Amino acid sequence: MSRQPKILIVPVDGSEGASAAAEYALGLAQALDVPVRLLYAFPRDPVDMFGIPTEAPGPEELEYFSPEAFERLRDQSAEKAFAATREVLGETAVEIQEQIVSGHPAEAIVAHAAAEDQPQVVMGSRGLSGFKEFLLGSVSQRVLHQADCPVTVVR
Repeated sequence: MSRQPKILIVPVDGSEGASAAAEYALGLAQALDVPVRLLYAFPRDPVDMFGIPTEAPGPEELEYFSPEAFERLRDQSAEKAFAATREVLGETAVEIQEQIVSGHPAEAIVAHAAAEDQPQVVMGSRGLSGFKEFLLGSVSQRVLHQADCPVTVVR
């Protein structure tokens, strides 16, 4: 018999898929009386985000190579995703937590879930990923196959 989760981890990126997953997780959290943690994954550093420049970086890329500017970009991006999700969820008695993690989204989500006691990941089937994700496989598919905890993918 499987155990009930103690926390629902919901990766968010501001996409419709993440919003649908958050709405689903909210209903589940109410039924199970557990908190929801909104999780935002962001690259570790500018090289992870932009790659190693093969030519002189443009002014926009160069700006974010400073640690302070990169942190500001991370925080602003996370706040946009959290705000979009909070708007969808509205007022609720469920405890809603927010956390930023660093690294490739799938790896960061799996590592974060592995550090929790009895988590369940609830995520959208499609996010804001680009062509690179199409080639490498979707984040939800990678989490589904790599996580050691239950994973619910919401369409």
